[in-house]
Amino acid sequence: MRERPDTVVGRLRTVMGRERRPLILGLALVGFFGSMLFRVWRVHPRVPVVYQGDAVLSMSAIRNISLTGWYSSTDLLGVPYGQNLLDFPAVGDFLHLVGLRFLALFTDSPGLILNVFYFATFATVFLGAFAGCRLLAIRPFGAVVVAVLYTFLPFHTLHGPSHLFLSSYGAVPLWAALAVRQMGDEPLIGALPGIKLRQWHSWLRQPGHAVAIVVVVLGATTGLYYAVFMTATLLVAGLVGGLVHRSRNRFAVAWGLAGLGGFLLTLQFLPTWSYQRSVGSNAEIVDRGIHNIEYYSLKLTDLVLPVAGHRIDWMAELRAESQGLLLRGEQAEAIGLVGVVGLTAMVLVAVVRMLRGHPGGRHGGLAVVGGTAFVMATVGGLATVVGIFGFTYLRAWGRISVVVAFCGLCTVGIALEHLERRRGLRPMLVLGALVVVIGVLDTNPRVPFANYDDTAANWSNDEAFVRDIETQFGVNATIFQLPIIPFPEHPPVYRMIDYDHLRGYLHSDTLGWSYGGVKGRMSDWQQRLVGRSPTEIADGVALVGFDAIWVDRFGYGPEAAAIESALGQPNLRSPDGRHEVYDLRARRGVLVAELDVEKVQRRIDALLEPVTASYGKGFHGTETAEGRQFAWAPAKAAIDLSNPTSSTRHIRLSFFAASAVDGDWQLTLSAPSNGSRFALSAHGASIEVDIEVPADGVTLNLESNAPRLATTDPRDIRFRVFGPIVTRPIDGS
Repeated sequence: MRERPDTVVGRLRTVMGRERRPLILGLALVGFFGSMLFRVWRVHPRVPVVYQGDAVLSMSAIRNISLTGWYSSTDLLGVPYGQNLLDFPAVGDFLHLVGLRFLALFTDSPGLILNVFYFATFATVFLGAFAGCRLLAIRPFGAVVVAVLYTFLPFHTLHGPSHLFLSSYGAVPLWAALAVRQMGDEPLIGALPGIKLRQWHSWLRQPGHAVAIVVVVLGATTGLYYAVFMTATLLVAGLVGGLVHRSRNRFAVAWGLAGLGGFLLTLQFLPTWSYQRSVGSNAEIVDRGIHNIEYYSLKLTDLVLPVAGHRIDWMAELRAESQGLLLRGEQAEAIGLVGVVGLTAMVLVAVVRMLRGHPGGRHGGLAVVGGTAFVMATVGGLATVVGIFGFTYLRAWGRISVVVAFCGLCTVGIALEHLERRRGLRPMLVLGALVVVIGVLDTNPRVPFANYDDTAANWSNDEAFVRDIETQFGVNATIFQLPIIPFPEHPPVYRMIDYDHLRGYLHSDTLGWSYGGVKGRMSDWQQRLVGRSPTEIADGVALVGFDAIWVDRFGYGPEAAAIESALGQPNLRSPDGRHEVYDLRARRGVLVAELDVEKVQRRIDALLEPVTASYGKGFHGTETAEGRQFAWAPAKAAIDLSNPTSSTRHIRLSFFAASAVDGDWQLTLSAPSNGSRFALSAHGASIEVDIEVPADGVTLNLESNAPRLATTDPRDIRFRVFGPIVTRPIDGS
């Protein structure tokens, strides 16, 4: 049975038949330029083209998917508590995750999956850009030119597999084109239906309506940044379209589409919301600081300067000069010579049309979308304003450059369309081919990745070393990794870069690793070992149950010698000499023989489940001074001590207290088991008190006779407490 041409499926078949030739040409060009740029014949398929930094993090998520079915958790990282990424979620990337899950059905190789996904994004970005151009009525072969140039933006190659999902920006042109259409004379959706189900059914059968809904769904499920950009752009499009056309329907439709995008984004956030509602939010992850928004903002220089390492020396020097700028950002925002020409033409045409009394059109709509993107993301722009009010989770607003690039390149496509109308198809194809060659060479000066053979050698080295660990320690062994590095997002440690500790996990289905537990949660137990001697660390983690210590020598300077001096010769050393492994099983046996069972358990509890102290009733919110956290208090306040175990613990509590008004005052501490009195002044005093903490915890009450500080602050401020912290247990518990 043939589909009716006025149905969604029928219209889709008609469009695919009409667009087949330009699509084949465009995909062939993408394949050709991609092959030449990446030297794909040299790629080792099962070895990732990038084996460091965020690419390793992406592969660990792929590993989670292969082993558990989803990306968010595994028991093999963050041992003994496991990894839960709901504090560091891939919100907005549902479709990407489904794609990885699909690939994992055919192979469990994280390197192969990473490579296939990344190289596939060149096809999906081309298809998205081509479809976006066609939504704007740019002629097919002009759309091919725009889509190929958009596919090979520096953004795509410089973010690369390291930012795997960011490299999949194929939905951006779709919703950018949708926003332009909704502001123009021929919107995809003219009005929303009524509330009756029958009305919605017939409304959705309209091809334009279905296309708009699909575009929003794609935009909301292929990247958090892109989903937020889309929502903001549609809100602006609704406002502009409604005012220009004096139509409430324009408001309602665009804002309804924005609401749909926000709703889909909220649905993807629900698992994280549910998790954090049960265990509390994680300030270690959420707080990124407003300074990051400024640093990663979008600058005009980022857009118009040539890409780093340009083929022409004087153009490369222009980019090099910008390296001295204070706010350097990600350095991936360049749109290339063709994009700059298009962006300039877009602004000029939009301004001229406005001055002549003919505003709007495609140029006007593109100018609104591109201008909105720039105003949102530029230094001191709307993103900074929003950040001042506390929304700092999204920091790299410069990534909106892909929206600006699409708007500029579309202007080039429109110019080619005019040439085709005046001179015919052949001259346009000749000029279009020249523009594509110049554009791709301009924005992609070199192979963007490290030598594939060197990467393969590193991969094989790690793979063989992990196999040796499994052979010597057993496939289910647990490995404690040094140096101790919080996860995620940590600066380099000597020659180690972030996520290097995950490399071992990529090569074993069964070994357990200490690294990978999210900071701010139970994995923080490892931080209590920082600063301890190698012997103390080895004793502690051996009692906890780790079978071996893994040392990455790239994470140490001269102090690496102290580890070998304390622990002796390593039992295993990687072929490249970077990693060493020390056996803890004999050490654990000696410790267990020397200590009774109760004392062993107390030491384990002290390390894994320590008594913790927190500001309790009476204290005002926490503040920071010179890197130290404190809280002001009125005359009476309390410190809460929590004991997660079922036995009574004996601990020493330490903190620093100071009065708000200088003088000779007193601070009285009282707990069920004891009480103490200390001198207090504005200069402060270090206080230590030994406390017995039962299984259900205890409250330490503080009271001071210090007077209230005379200030405009409405709070009752009399003294402040820095800390408080629980130092080592006084009885080994």
